[in-house]
Amino acid sequence: MIMNLIKNEFFLEMKSSNNLFYMTFFSLSCLMLSVFSFPPSELNEIIILSGFFWIIIALVSIKLIENSFVREKERGIYDLIYTSPTENYLVFLAKLITFSLILLGVQLFIFMIYSLISTAIEIDLIFKVLILCLLSNTGLIGLGILIYLMTSLNSTRSFLFPLILFPMIVPLLIHSSNIFIALCLGKEISFYAESVLLLLTFALMAVILGINFFERLIKY
Repeated sequence: MIMNLIKNEFFLEMKSSNNLFYMTFFSLSCLMLSVFSFPPSELNEIIILSGFFWIIIALVSIKLIENSFVREKERGIYDLIYTSPTENYLVFLAKLITFSLILLGVQLFIFMIYSLISTAIEIDLIFKVLILCLLSNTGLIGLGILIYLMTSLNSTRSFLFPLILFPMIVPLLIHSSNIFIALCLGKEISFYAESVLLLLTFALMAVILGINFFERLIKY
């Protein structure tokens, strides 16, 4: 059942607008401009890349979550999905998995493109970076879905949703950035054990809260 839900999410996302790709290309262009505006330095490049990298992911995740629920309402399938016999927590997990994989694709694209034009980033780091991204994405998307549902009935949700979400994900973005910089600089990841544990905590909390509260929030 969950595989069918994931396929449906991917299908609906593919049928939607290309705003996600426009945002990715625009952000990548801004990143390049910022990097070339500073004096050549490996540390500068990696710090700027890390900052832009996670800001882009935060913005794209907001766009993904908003588009998903708005698209369901506009196409008249919102009530159909959430009144069907399917357990609603499976819908949450399907959205979580789908959006995390889409974000992973965006992250892979940015990292690969940047590694091709910069000597400061080595492409053999890709596996470690993807593990970090997948862990961060789980916490970011899971929390984002819950916050969106809490604000969805408000007429100013487009403003209220990111306003509430951003302060809550700042620790996640900061620790993800710290680990990302450490990986790119070749430092021992053991020095960032606390950051890894925090990301893992965010991910587990998002999944557990989503499974337990998604149905209540969607009916609200």
